[in-house]
Amino acid sequence: MQNDNLPIKSKSSLAIACKLKRLKTIKPGRYRLEAAMDNNSIINHIRSGGIPVVQLRIDNAVDIYELAGKLGQSLLHDSTSFIDTMLDPALLVELHTDTSSLACIIIPNTYEFYWTMTPRSFIERMLKESQRIWNSERKAAANQQGITEQEVVILASIVKAETADPTEAPRIAGLYLNRMKIGMPLQSDPTATFGQKNKKQRVYLTDLQSENPYNTYKISGLPPGPINFPELVYLDAVLHPEKNNYLYMCAQPGGTGRHNFCSSFAEHEKNRQNYIQWLQARGIR
Repeated sequence: MQNDNLPIKSKSSLAIACKLKRLKTIKPGRYRLEAAMDNNSIINHIRSGGIPVVQLRIDNAVDIYELAGKLGQSLLHDSTSFIDTMLDPALLVELHTDTSSLACIIIPNTYEFYWTMTPRSFIERMLKESQRIWNSERKAAANQQGITEQEVVILASIVKAETADPTEAPRIAGLYLNRMKIGMPLQSDPTATFGQKNKKQRVYLTDLQSENPYNTYKISGLPPGPINFPELVYLDAVLHPEKNNYLYMCAQPGGTGRHNFCSSFAEHEKNRQNYIQWLQARGIR
């Protein structure tokens, strides 16, 4: 079959070329065939083992299960192999981590991985990246805030989930740290809906009453682990928060992705009613 969009114009001519060049087997690998390739280029590419290094962006995953799925699509080992390794108690003890801590060492970025990278090698690589991120300056900043490195990541994941605008992150971080200092529940909507399959434009009372260990309407303090993998901008927002007296925030009408902030519940209630009216006017349920 011929296809002008593919480099293989003729199966028969490629077969003859493989026979002449004595190519009998194909090594496992990741191959990319370009439109400009002729039969000789294709055969040389196959003999080289293909593309050994993969550039992979780690983001847009909320937990290790989604992450394992993404890794399995891009690397040699499948998602089951990755998740089985991530949940292997013996390996995690050997690497001085656990399932909750494992989620805290995943920092979104674009990484270069060997296509054949094993799940264990992936975890070891992430541990090294996390150790590099947590330099003396960041450790000192976490100590100044009175929270552990893991707690920084967990709070940063909540901050990330709360805003579509990273420039707002230090203000939100300051608000949540204010709540933590006075023992006020965090009451973060994204923690209540964490793990739900059907994402909603609007969060209802039933969502906030859900019984799960991540729901900060039901538990005191921080949840046991992050609700996504936060980028450095959110970690640094928690480490260097805006100093403010805010305790409440509400999404702004207009779909800006930003929030209105205040320090009194009465003012917060006004902001909330304005937002509800905006939702209702647009039929958002």
